[in-house]
Amino acid sequence: MTTNAPFADLAAKARRVHDAVTLVRGRARSADGHVTIEVDAAGHITALTITDSALSANGAAALAAAVTDTHREACAEAAHEAQALRDELTSDPLVSKVIGELGAEATTVTRPPAEPAHEDEDYYRSGFLHRA
Repeated sequence: MTTNAPFADLAAKARRVHDAVTLVRGRARSADGHVTIEVDAAGHITALTITDSALSANGAAALAAAVTDTHREACAEAAHEAQALRDELTSDPLVSKVIGELGAEATTVTRPPAEPAHEDEDYYRSGFLHRA
């Protein structure tokens, strides 16, 4: 067994965990059943279903709230599943040791406060959308 074997094993474990996390999906359905959302581990929507009657059933504000709440629930499910997978890696004694050593050496990075800007100014400046 070579000196690098523990690191090779750890790298293989890290790849397995990473690959498994990329497959994580969180799913949720709104209480009224009009909205179903699936997200990946990062919370990006991978599937969205809205029934034909969703808007007329409760109005736009209720539909928006249902989408937001359902997205939040799906994200929580995906985050929980992804964390369970990551725990396999972080529970490894070698990883714990490295994290401990890095934590002792970490420094706080301070950033200057951002200049006040008009809400969504950069977004509109990009030329993708124009103000009416």
